[in-house]
Amino acid sequence: MDNTGKEKIEAIFLDMPGITEAQWNMKAFSKMSKLRLLKIINVQLSEGPEDLSNMLRFLEWHFYPSKSLPTGLQMDELVELHMPNSSIEQLWYGYKVRSTN
Repeated sequence: MDNTGKEKIEAIFLDMPGITEAQWNMKAFSKMSKLRLLKIINVQLSEGPEDLSNMLRFLEWHFYPSKSLPTGLQMDELVELHMPNSSIEQLWYGYKVRSTN
């Protein structure tokens, strides 16, 4: 709410039974550089995030609203990906080149 502390968040588990649609500022995800675990269930958001942490190891997002994951997302650390009932048509648009450095 006050734009502080987002860089310290490592996990979000959002389960809001009874609430089918919610509004959330997707720009907040871009400040969560240490986010490693993200699980969103029982919530439908109108849009997907513009950016997600490259530190993500676990991503579960039911009803993910976008057709692809954020363009800049590097999936090097990702171990598990669950996207049931999502709008995903492909994981990302464009080419993904992995650096060997």
